[in-house]
Amino acid sequence: MLTSDRPASEIAKLQERLVSRFQWGMVASISAPGLETRIAILRRKAQDRGIDLPSELAEFIGSRIARNVRNLEGAITRIEGYMRMSPAKRVLDIPAVERLLHDILVEEASHTLTVEIIQRCVAEHYRIQLSDMTSKRRMQNIAFPRQVAMYLSTQLTGLSLVAIGQAYGGRDHGTVIHARKTVGNQMEVDTNVRRSVEFLKTQLSANRS
Repeated sequence: MLTSDRPASEIAKLQERLVSRFQWGMVASISAPGLETRIAILRRKAQDRGIDLPSELAEFIGSRIARNVRNLEGAITRIEGYMRMSPAKRVLDIPAVERLLHDILVEEASHTLTVEIIQRCVAEHYRIQLSDMTSKRRMQNIAFPRQVAMYLSTQLTGLSLVAIGQAYGGRDHGTVIHARKTVGNQMEVDTNVRRSVEFLKTQLSANRS
């Protein structure tokens, strides 16, 4: 079993015969758990400790703690201690959880991906100017990387389509939807596009760790 931070085809100076050998085996991309998985982890850990964690709290914690699974367990540990100190007087609600997990939430927020970080990463990968992400230029070597950045922005940030469009030179939400669909379709039919997008997604996710 071999691990790397990118597909074999994108590792510099790797001999072609080795690339082919590596691609013969099963290739799996391991990324951070999605929101639904994080909520499931929280509920399971709470259940194991006998904690009744309301759905709205599981969703709140899962949406705010996305970088590190250990922080999810740390959150449950703190909630457990909080409830056991004097359970009759403890109210478990979002304000209480925010106070209880303040330092964890601040740490997580400091690693939150922004559209600008995504734009910069994609621009460097495709070797175009950062300003091309917001320009009106429509040349294919610029337009497609811009669409990839929009696609990743919809996948990796919690921003609305309107907000994402504004971050790309004031484009409307329809342009973002079109970019997301275009890149998704290309990933299905073009292996190189899929690998590049998955590599960028993994790299951006790693930047939050």
